[in-house]
Amino acid sequence: MLNDKDRLFDEKGYSFVVSHNLKGNDINEWVRQYEENEKYRKLKRINSVLATHEIISFHKDDAKNITLDKLEDIARQYVRERNEKGMFVAVPHFDKEHYHIHICASGIEYKTGKAMRLSKMDLVKVKKQLQEYQIEKYPELRNSLVNHSKEKKVQALSDKEYQYKLRTGRATDKEQLLGMLKTCYKKADSRDDFYENIHECGLTTYIRGGKISGIIFNNKKFRINRLEFTEERLEELNKTINRGKDIKELRKKSKENIINLNK
Repeated sequence: MLNDKDRLFDEKGYSFVVSHNLKGNDINEWVRQYEENEKYRKLKRINSVLATHEIISFHKDDAKNITLDKLEDIARQYVRERNEKGMFVAVPHFDKEHYHIHICASGIEYKTGKAMRLSKMDLVKVKKQLQEYQIEKYPELRNSLVNHSKEKKVQALSDKEYQYKLRTGRATDKEQLLGMLKTCYKKADSRDDFYENIHECGLTTYIRGGKISGIIFNNKKFRINRLEFTEERLEELNKTINRGKDIKELRKKSKENIINLNK
């Protein structure tokens, strides 16, 4: 992981190393701490997992939007989703046109002895939550999304196969676009704000019948009302902001009435 051959550095020679629940910055010292933590293991077996090698990968078409800061933030979020009680070392790499993060996770939690093993369901949950975080904070990395909706199919994949799917961006254009639109909708205070968020994500809308009708994504046209964002749902945004105005107006009138009564 810390071999400089494929390790990612910026033009100034900077890289990052996330070392969670570990002290120092020496490999041998980290190994010693991993081994020292093993004395807390509650269930000891001959073939106990001492550490796991985990990878977060990104599609090559997102390369222009990837920075070391983003990779480090995603690595730290992964630790939070995975289990903050564990011991982790995370390092960014670049190999064969793909950005990825190598992670070494301890087999047990730090000083508790509890196993860090994840069931298939828990692993799917971690992947989904990390992807939701990525969509929310870095919608520009839209090519590095995976379809997690078919849980049985995802669970049947080995980790190696899953990483391959992640690198090659097998999520459909519609699934990628839908994820971005959900984020835009969540952040919007009105219909106009929703469309403004869409444009800020680098998406292009098209007009039909004098109003915005759809979105162009990867040279394909998608009707907005067929992406769960019907007229009724968009109108809810305006109702929300109008309700807010009504409440403010009622509070203002109520205050005026109190003042008048006091007079």
